[in-house]
Amino acid sequence: MLTAAPGIDAAHGTPVAASRRAIILALLLIPLNAYWLVIIEVIRNTQTPTSLSLFFNVVFTMLIVLALNAPLRRLAPKLALAPGELVTIYMLVSLGSAMAGIDMLCGMPPELAYPAHYATPENQWGELVLPWLSRDLAVFDKTSLTNFWAGGSSLYLPENYRPWIGPLLRWNGFIVLMATVFLGLASVSRRRWIESERLTYPVAQIPLEMTAGSLGLFRARTFWLAFALVCAIDLLNGWHVLKPSVPQIAVRSTAIPQYNLGAQLIDRPWNAVGFFAVSFYPFIIGMGMLIPKELTFSCWWFYLFFKAQMVAAAQIGKLEANGFPFMREQSFGAYMGLVGFSLWMSRGHLARVARAALRGDGGDSTREAMSYRTSALAVLGAGGGLVWFGHYAGMSTWYAMAFFVIYALLSQAVTRIRAEMGIPSHEMHFVGPGQILPRLLGSRNVGPANTVSSYLFYWFNYGHRCHPMPHIAEGHKLASRCGLAPRSLTLPMLAAMMVGSVSALWAMLHIWYQDGAATKWAPYHASIWMASLPTIEIASKIQSPTRFNVPVLVAVVAGLVGSIVGMAGNSRLDWWPIHPVGYAISTAWAMEHMWFSLFIAWAVKSVLTRYGGHSALKQAVPFAMGMVLGDFLTGSLWSLYGTWKGIRAYSIWV
Repeated sequence: MLTAAPGIDAAHGTPVAASRRAIILALLLIPLNAYWLVIIEVIRNTQTPTSLSLFFNVVFTMLIVLALNAPLRRLAPKLALAPGELVTIYMLVSLGSAMAGIDMLCGMPPELAYPAHYATPENQWGELVLPWLSRDLAVFDKTSLTNFWAGGSSLYLPENYRPWIGPLLRWNGFIVLMATVFLGLASVSRRRWIESERLTYPVAQIPLEMTAGSLGLFRARTFWLAFALVCAIDLLNGWHVLKPSVPQIAVRSTAIPQYNLGAQLIDRPWNAVGFFAVSFYPFIIGMGMLIPKELTFSCWWFYLFFKAQMVAAAQIGKLEANGFPFMREQSFGAYMGLVGFSLWMSRGHLARVARAALRGDGGDSTREAMSYRTSALAVLGAGGGLVWFGHYAGMSTWYAMAFFVIYALLSQAVTRIRAEMGIPSHEMHFVGPGQILPRLLGSRNVGPANTVSSYLFYWFNYGHRCHPMPHIAEGHKLASRCGLAPRSLTLPMLAAMMVGSVSALWAMLHIWYQDGAATKWAPYHASIWMASLPTIEIASKIQSPTRFNVPVLVAVVAGLVGSIVGMAGNSRLDWWPIHPVGYAISTAWAMEHMWFSLFIAWAVKSVLTRYGGHSALKQAVPFAMGMVLGDFLTGSLWSLYGTWKGIRAYSIWV
């Protein structure tokens, strides 16, 4: 249900350049959002908005902008922000927030500061890890590290900030290269996905409806019904957190122990399912109603399929033996199959892109975010820069090439999934190149230098939940619907990513030198966890090297073949009920919490389709969006209240 602003359509008119004032306003809003994210996601770990596809901090920011813009529309229309300007603000703030998110820059400072500070004779990191760790890219100064972890100091003292200047300058150069690759890849795919395949970009539906000039969404009664209902539930549950004697309407899988069905299964082999909870997240149900029914079905079906694998493995006595049944490896293979199938189906378009790049600017590439020659240079040139940086960090050339090619393929896969299916969370924990290559090839063959240097890149390749590239692609979709020239957004997008990165790094260092990175604001100690887990893992791999793992290879191949067969069936057979995207994403932590909510969304859509048809589904869209926006508004307010009071307030997610 993507609706363009009245009278504006890039397909039927001349696209206009992005507004300068909208770009400036967005760049001013990004540091505020970055600081907010650092507080709630890492410092206090009260909520994690960037673990979702649609960031609730950005939606809340846009609601504030819309509220301030409403009186201007009536009193001073010339000063009011137009739909294209609102879309520009949304996409740039989303990109800045993605860079500042939990799976991007939030992990860098603690990872750069952890190994040298916590190395002891007992853990032997001084012999196993530190000799292979680049001193140009990590921090080793004892005074600065002590103050970083203990607090009670200030970032602005020379002895504290000087050791960080060199490493962070080099890492920001790396970020520019990585952002350039994202922009190039997204530009190459833009025309194919938006104009040829006409992918729906489900995540972009809500921001487009919010910013539409007609404001039709906010005039729908069903929207306000759902909005008020969800707000009431969140306000009651938030009050319960502050005062436990107040009753609650529990929607979270962690709110009531009985919601964890796995705790009720105590007999072998059924107890192998582990955490197996039901949940009723309103925003997940709402988002699930906006995505294809086959995807919601595939998510919960494959989730149960993987649980069945665990039970079967326990029955034969092989559960967790060397990682069996290798669910993460199957997931990695499925991602590779998805991107491989997508590239194969786009081979004609890619050939045209290659020919246009060789000829130079001109042709149909003039309407792209970048010309095809510039896109090719961005991907190949900046990609080569990433490989050089990996080599500079200590990687072998072959390993650096494999590392960043795999990361680029995963980036393309995640972006494609978002564009086609719009899953609420596309988490890929521990299936990045830094994890899969040592598990597949064996740490003995990878070598200690490659193993340790992979640690330096752990901050952006372990979870992939707030990956920036899908936000770039969705920005192109929004621009096409609002009549914005995609080329006018390329440099602002790069600027937004850099502002988000620098803002997040400053906020973390500022707070941690004051309060201490080892301060335990919450039971889940984000700064320690993000840094200690990979350090312990790589030390173990060096101390106990592994060989080439044939079962891991079999699992990867099984996932790859399974996803390709699923994609072929899905694209050629109308009756095919399962989408292989579920195979790729259903092993993740996020699916543990949202599978039942997606089951509810699937059941509701199935009933509406059967008894009401397309018209009933269309009428349900405002209700679904009301659930999402109601949850996001009250969740944001509780987050701000908890930040202001310094307490752990109610969280709408996990």
